[in-house]
Amino acid sequence: MGAALLHGDVLAAFGFNPLALLGLVILGVLGALWTVEAAGGPTVRLPRPLADRLRRVRPTQWLTVGLLVALIYIVVRNLL
Repeated sequence: MGAALLHGDVLAAFGFNPLALLGLVILGVLGALWTVEAAGGPTVRLPRPLADRLRRVRPTQWLTVGLLVALIYIVVRNLL
């Protein structure tokens, strides 16, 4: 996947590992937003109702969902 990304072939990278590519995109966007804020730019926040709803979810629930998504992805990818 890394070689495909270095050559600019996003579709091939997606074919190798879509879950990892999605995670890299999310981390890249969050990193860019953090950098803009740290450099004195505007602060970007989620809408208040969504932020309040997401704050009520406990960290163990996020971990459980993440592990289940990873497990389901691994099983489905190996079966196909």
